[in-house]
Amino acid sequence: MIAIWVRSTVDWSDEQVFLAQAPADLPPKVELWNETFTIPFHLFRLRVRQIAEGNLARVEGAVCAAWEEIPGGALVLPVDDDDWFAPDVAVELGRLLDPAFAGYYWTASWVEVPTRLGHNVYLWRRRLLPWTPPKWQCSTNNYALLKGDGTEPFLANHVQASGWFGAHPQKVLKVDRPLSLTNRTLASRTTLRAPRPSLSRRELLGKYRRYRTLYDRPPRPELAWSRPYLEQMAELMRELELR
Repeated sequence: MIAIWVRSTVDWSDEQVFLAQAPADLPPKVELWNETFTIPFHLFRLRVRQIAEGNLARVEGAVCAAWEEIPGGALVLPVDDDDWFAPDVAVELGRLLDPAFAGYYWTASWVEVPTRLGHNVYLWRRRLLPWTPPKWQCSTNNYALLKGDGTEPFLANHVQASGWFGAHPQKVLKVDRPLSLTNRTLASRTTLRAPRPSLSRRELLGKYRRYRTLYDRPPRPELAWSRPYLEQMAELMRELELR
């Protein structure tokens, strides 16, 4: 069995429920967002999740399941509720399944605006020097791991997963093609936190201007499957107007 596990269980449809679950630093940013834009924060995130759900529904050969529904020994693909997989990710991994390996990973791909100067420098370095190693071997959704005793922390957290993958290279297989895309939106917590935990209206508007055209760029040929989701995100950003 190959299962997709969506880590987040946030109820974006109910603002009060969402705020009750939110980290302490997020409500002030949500208030600023709602004062600035025509689409409330929670409804924007709901639309983002719905786009991702449309993507996951088109993945062949995998089931979306809650953690407790996934049997031991299943290959689990973790993902946040705003990111996407290639439609044949499960087919490709099923073809490569081998008892010798417990983990599988591929090069991470992102659609994003740099969060800070250092992040921008890092991205340019990787473009100019492709052999530059990534900060983390496992990122949001570029890996899969067999479910077993003690594996939940690795599937729940990409930093812990990177530690396990790095410590067990003999149990890990590198897949030669990108099978996912991480969608770091304007409403992503990482975007709203950078470059510091607090956020001013001026900083938010600067990020907004950069995100307005992000999704209009055509995907790389190997990520052509992501075009429908990029178009949906582009439409969402066009609908997000200033008050």
